[in-house]
Amino acid sequence: MKLFDNYTERGRRFTSVLGALFALSISASALAEPVITLKSGAEIDLGLSAGLSVMSINNAHFGLGQIGANLSKDIARTEGYLAPRLNLTYKTDNWGTFYGELRAVGSMTRGDGDGWGLTVGRHWQWDAPATNQVTGKNMSYASIDSAYLGWKAGKTLSFLGINELDVSLGPQNFQLGDGVVLADGNDEANQRKGIYWLDPRQAWKNTAIVRIGSAPLRAELFALNSDADSYNDLILGGNLEIQHEKFGKFGASYFEVNNSELAARKGLSVTNVHGRGHPFPFLPTLELAGEVDFQSNSNPDVDAYAWFAEVSYFMPFLPWYPTIGYRYASFSGDKAGTARNEGWDYLHNGSTPRGFGYWYQGIVVGTYETRLSNLDTHFVNLTLVPPIKGSWVKIFYYDHRFNNPSTAKFDGTAVSSDRFATEVDLILGYTPNSKLDYIFIYGSAKPGQGGIERYTGVSGAPAYTSDKNETMIQFTLLVHF
Repeated sequence: MKLFDNYTERGRRFTSVLGALFALSISASALAEPVITLKSGAEIDLGLSAGLSVMSINNAHFGLGQIGANLSKDIARTEGYLAPRLNLTYKTDNWGTFYGELRAVGSMTRGDGDGWGLTVGRHWQWDAPATNQVTGKNMSYASIDSAYLGWKAGKTLSFLGINELDVSLGPQNFQLGDGVVLADGNDEANQRKGIYWLDPRQAWKNTAIVRIGSAPLRAELFALNSDADSYNDLILGGNLEIQHEKFGKFGASYFEVNNSELAARKGLSVTNVHGRGHPFPFLPTLELAGEVDFQSNSNPDVDAYAWFAEVSYFMPFLPWYPTIGYRYASFSGDKAGTARNEGWDYLHNGSTPRGFGYWYQGIVVGTYETRLSNLDTHFVNLTLVPPIKGSWVKIFYYDHRFNNPSTAKFDGTAVSSDRFATEVDLILGYTPNSKLDYIFIYGSAKPGQGGIERYTGVSGAPAYTSDKNETMIQFTLLVHF
């Protein structure tokens, strides 16, 4: 693989940066999380998260090569970030609890960038088709991510229970349900911010969130504003959930894109029903989950859907404590020959606390080949816990199909088969404590006939065929305290 081809200057840089973060991670594991108590009774919690990921892709886009940057089929890059944070909590006797967070992120990408050429780093940057040149660019960016204030009512409202009213304002994270449509309000995969996989910024540019009630019934009202790289979408909506300590939760939500710089999005409404839990007392480790979403708009005419159904079963009575799961997910594709757009708009989905497989479907295909639209996926997964403290293993298999082959090509025309690709992923993790994660990832995707045809005629692409297995190898270190 390119990452290991000869021990070049790039390889030495990768190794030196990897060693630096490894040393940081060892030092961080010995640090206690600092909490400062002021005379007023307020508490300040200081923390830091950091990440470094070194990755190599062979046969990008199934052998077609990196699109937009006119580089080779085999690409390698390094991504990294540092994110200090400050959390404030002030409890009062009569006026509830005030809280807030300030979090900054500095990030960088070095090397060839991602397969789409969106984050081409210091070594290469596609200058312009007219000149067919590459120029240097230092891909680094620092910004404030979260900067919000909140208030929990405590006992101040007699008609509600303790802290059953929670109001927060400002840039912060917000996820709806499982994060299928709303999870990330900050797009970083571009030439300005320049980081693709680690995704350290997820906060919405601005928010107003009201949470009312507690289990078993909770309501959320939200106004979310995405950043300029996500079209400055203004989203207004609400979510109502019934929660049970043992059985899980069931909810319904509705929201509308009140304004957007993307004309096709303005006025788009989304209705959602979602649930996750353990419904059978005689099988307490069996978890079921599902969600159904409908999108509609009148101008332009939109009628799209998405849904998933999932089952997982944890078997603590077997060696290595296996968890086996299956999920089917479907995201509608546009139909050829109709004035209506039936293609699902993935809006602001992104990485979620549930980890790998949500909602980037596949380490290779879901991350580098497609987003959640015109896609049906069978997903089988196995998680194991070996008898080495802190270690874990995940094995994934994906079967990706086009939901509507009639518009599956990049120019909106048809492919002859709905078979997009199959993929196998292996993820090895070591988490020695709550502050450290060491992760090795290997992914291999094989294109189906539809996947081979999908790139035919892509403007500006290198003259390779897209019929080869695409593989990826990656090392990631994460520090968080």
